[in-house]
Amino acid sequence: MGEKRVESVQQAVKRIKVLGVPVDAVDPDMALRAIEELLDNGQNNQVVFLSTRGLLAARSDPELARCLREAALVLPVSRAVVRGARFLRAGEPSLFNQFEFVIRTLSLIEKAKGAVYLLGARKRTLEVAEANLLGSFHGIRVVGRYFGFYPNGIEASIVTAIKKSSPHLLMVGTGIAGRERWILRHRKELNPGISVFAGNCFEVFAGEQKQVSKKLHAAGLGALSGFWRNPLKAAALFPFLWYLLLLVVSRLFRL
Repeated sequence: MGEKRVESVQQAVKRIKVLGVPVDAVDPDMALRAIEELLDNGQNNQVVFLSTRGLLAARSDPELARCLREAALVLPVSRAVVRGARFLRAGEPSLFNQFEFVIRTLSLIEKAKGAVYLLGARKRTLEVAEANLLGSFHGIRVVGRYFGFYPNGIEASIVTAIKKSSPHLLMVGTGIAGRERWILRHRKELNPGISVFAGNCFEVFAGEQKQVSKKLHAAGLGALSGFWRNPLKAAALFPFLWYLLLLVVSRLFRL
């Protein structure tokens, strides 16, 4: 990679703060180029997809706040985070679709003939997800997998297995206690590469869950997807209203 390209990517990723929480202002294409750089920097780099709920949690959770500070990329997946940054005049971040960006990252890994380790979800879900992933990305090598919801006593062995397999990409899914924090806790034990908590991506790969529609996501209503099947999702409105209040107070008093 040429020196000019390296410099342009570094300049294109601008870290800003929304209510004191780190967010990266970068467009999806440049973020993918940043991923390409991170694969070659000799470190284990964590990429975080930041929702409104995650942003609020980081304000009161020191470990999650540290996770975001030390992450190589913090990409907003909530329209409210993007609009909040603009409302506070902190910057102009782009809205990311988590599933689509994971797919684009996997395509990048495939072109490099790289390796992936899959961690999370139920055993059967993970097996189907792996089969479907390999069917879509023929150039990718899955160098290991372990399902989620495992007993605490075997976690050290799982981390050792990941380290020995040296994946270019570690995908962590549901059923892993700590989610993004799990990666932070073990990052120093892992070899160079990229680690990401990919949410319900394994369930989507396995065909058990549907990806949130692009229209709902773009409109900032992804959290309400499937509301008619699960009315309790309406509870997501309460943190959102609190977030709006915090934004107004922050702008009024320049906090």
